[in-house]
Amino acid sequence: MNHQPADPGYQRGDRVALVRTDDPDTRLRPGDQGTVTRWDPRHGQLNVRWDSGSTLAMLPGDGDQVRLLTPAPGQPPARTTPSAPPASTPAPEGDEPA
Repeated sequence: MNHQPADPGYQRGDRVALVRTDDPDTRLRPGDQGTVTRWDPRHGQLNVRWDSGSTLAMLPGDGDQVRLLTPAPGQPPARTTPSAPPASTPAPEGDEPA
């Protein structure tokens, strides 16, 4: 099932980390890092050269998720990208410094 997502905003050369994938046969694990080689809008694929040597393409429209680590050289530092929810959580009440 391919939902043809809009361009996820990644550029060739961006450094990304795997958040999750539904591929049961991959050796990639959450946190593995790689470099974006291209976005293929026709197939809804984000092609990544993983540091482990894998070239598994991500399918953001089918549940795969990566997060931006470092933009490609010459690109703006902040871009809207599909990613996991923020890791920070508010401090419980009563834990604020006095």
